[in-house]
Amino acid sequence: MKRCGFSANASTIKIVMDIFEEKKQTMLCRRLVLVSRILSSPSGGTLTTPLLSGGSSDRKMSSSSYKERLRSGIIGIKKDDAVTLFQSMIQSRPLPTVVDFSRLFSGIARTKQYDLVLSLCNQMELQGIAHNNYTLCIMINCFCRRHNLGFAFSVMGKMFKLGYEPNTITFSTLINGLCLEGRVSEAVELVDHMVDMKVIPNLIILNTIVNGLCLQDRLSEAMSLIDRMLANGCQPDAVTYGPVLNRMCKSGNTASALDLLGKMELRKIKPQVVTYNIIIDSLCKDGSLEDALCLFNEMETKGIKANVITYTSLIGGFCSAGRWDDGAQLLRDMITRGVTPNVVTFNALIDSFVKEGQLTEAKKLYNEMITRGTNMLLDGRMKKSFLDMLS
Repeated sequence: MKRCGFSANASTIKIVMDIFEEKKQTMLCRRLVLVSRILSSPSGGTLTTPLLSGGSSDRKMSSSSYKERLRSGIIGIKKDDAVTLFQSMIQSRPLPTVVDFSRLFSGIARTKQYDLVLSLCNQMELQGIAHNNYTLCIMINCFCRRHNLGFAFSVMGKMFKLGYEPNTITFSTLINGLCLEGRVSEAVELVDHMVDMKVIPNLIILNTIVNGLCLQDRLSEAMSLIDRMLANGCQPDAVTYGPVLNRMCKSGNTASALDLLGKMELRKIKPQVVTYNIIIDSLCKDGSLEDALCLFNEMETKGIKANVITYTSLIGGFCSAGRWDDGAQLLRDMITRGVTPNVVTFNALIDSFVKEGQLTEAKKLYNEMITRGTNMLLDGRMKKSFLDMLS
């Protein structure tokens, strides 16, 4: 771990504290509190990055050819090729710049070979080539992808000591990592630090944290964050509001979801089909079928085409209310419009027809379903005894 130059323990805190002694800046002190608390978390992780071996490769590359290779692109580079290219670079004289190495590391990271990137970063530093802001950002991304948040924040501490400032992409990576581990409160605090540092959060960051808050049923905090980000110039979109609407509906508060939909439109935020699907499904489960139909017609009027999920929610709602004839009409409508029913769509109608004693209609639907390549028995959605009733 020490060979990699980073340690997620007290030594990391000392590095950052040294910065405070030198600069005596209040903002940096706040960063120390943040880094210290996150590194003390039990989920900080441990580093087990394999180092690049000094073994030789059968494929040799001249010292002048690495630049040509980097220029020609390294998309999808394999591990052996990456190691060969790296060895060619460190054998070149003069040594390549950190910019050249960062191009290689970035290309390898895109292939998700995160351990290899971290090993090569260490080897580069051993060659006397110092990291720049970009290579440190790459390392932070790799540690986050490996779920080693403690080490990611260690790199951030080193970044501060070297005089670099994290950018929006770096913060976005760390925030996503925190939210994936359920550490949403720390992600929110990190956003506050971004604003203090005059780094404006982008839409990806906003959407990530809003989703994390909603997953923890912290709806009011999610709405408050959206308002704060609006004040800081970060405009939410339909994706931002999706988790909020979903949480409202799952909490049985469909009326608030409808109200929020209206506010979205006032803010010139165009809802997507998934936005309407969330509310239509909730209305159908509440038994508010006419309201669901009105919303369905509204989205069609606005040029938002209903999909199989929209129709399936409506059909399921009407069938649950015993209005299988309306459900059947919706099925015909969706087929006419080129929307292909799925097994859930057919299941709702067939179940409703059977319960109403309309076995002939149920059999017709079942045969049409088979013709379309869907088999509920194989899919596990229909009992064999249920199928026997149709035969």
